Amino acid sequence: MNKAQLIPEGKMCFVEKKTLRTRLNEFYEKVDEYPAFEQVTHQAQCWIHVENEVLKRIKENAGKTINVLEIGAGRSGFGEWLKARGLREKVRWSVQDVTFRNAAWLESQTDQITYGDVSEILDKGCFDIVFSTYVLEHVTDPSLHLEHLHQLLRPAGSLFIFCPRYDMPGYLCPSSRHLSWMARVGLGVRWGLARFGSWISHHPAFLIQTDVAAFHGPFFLDADAVHWVSLLDLKLWAQTKGARLRQLKTGTPPVGSKDWIVKRWLTCAVEIHKGE
Repeated sequence: MNKAQLIPEGKMCFVEKKTLRTRLNEFYEKVDEYPAFEQVTHQAQCWIHVENEVLKRIKENAGKTINVLEIGAGRSGFGEWLKARGLREKVRWSVQDVTFRNAAWLESQTDQITYGDVSEILDKGCFDIVFSTYVLEHVTDPSLHLEHLHQLLRPAGSLFIFCPRYDMPGYLCPSSRHLSWMARVGLGVRWGLARFGSWISHHPAFLIQTDVAAFHGPFFLDADAVHWVSLLDLKLWAQTKGARLRQLKTGTPPVGSKDWIVKRWLTCAVEIHKGE
């Protein structure tokens, strides 16, 4: 793809999605100084919500091991978090990752690993909790991705998603920074039309950027984001599944501060509760 476009996932053909996914996977195999490959990541402000759900299920199911699946784990410190909270022995922690670059770390920490796309995970209806932290923006087929995660959950299971949010007027995804200002304006127009269309039709758009800054220069945060995540899209998708979506808070920064703006308006933090 030679020209960056912003296309609803449903309007992308199989070849377009496969090409984009292949380019991303090649990028992850070669990129240097990528945080998820260089250091153990800690997302306490996100994981506290997962922990609360674990505690709730332990209380409801005394003596039962809680099955938790982390998507796009990278070099996750979630196991260390559980251990510090005295919960590691009560949780079976499974993970998925798209690359083997974190294999040594994950194999030393987790109970079960799947490498490759989430569709490779075959344990449908087996997990009490599925969660991802800063992953959904890197997914080239969000509707299929979410569908599979929904199938992996047990009845009344919970899906936690934490990621950037790109549905605020005037805020364009950082992965478009390699484009000219005119091209970025064009993406902004397509963004506005798609969001209005979703609002009218009650159908999620799941906008995909077909060419990203990560393919053209030094890496920076979210230069590899292909999915312009929208809270509205997630709400509409949850409705189609008869699921309940609850927005979550990630920290309590001072109102009006830069961190408050990021956490309140530019971060998507939700729990999607599957029906019984």
